[in-house]
Amino acid sequence: MEISVNIKDDYLKWLHEISKETSTDKEELIKTSIIKYIQEYKLRKAIRRYTDGSVSLGKASEIAGMPKRLFMYKLQEIGIPLNISESDFNKGMDTLTKVRKLKEIS
Repeated sequence: MEISVNIKDDYLKWLHEISKETSTDKEELIKTSIIKYIQEYKLRKAIRRYTDGSVSLGKASEIAGMPKRLFMYKLQEIGIPLNISESDFNKGMDTLTKVRKLKEIS
């Protein structure tokens, strides 16, 4: 798929400068920028849906396109508390207990 975009001269100058400084092809820079924008959009959408309560932590991490643990870290990083149900908390504690017991055995 090919996309054509008109960019103001000032932005083209910056693109050229960044390309030279980073030794990166201009097309690769544009592609990378688009990918980063989409990833950031997905993360923001996931956080918004999670914080308004319309999706679970697991679903939000799917929307963001990242593992649940990484999504939880991102939430912690920006100061958003986890909305964990009591049953999810208990399951997590049970898993931790099992892992600790396995480490003690080995």
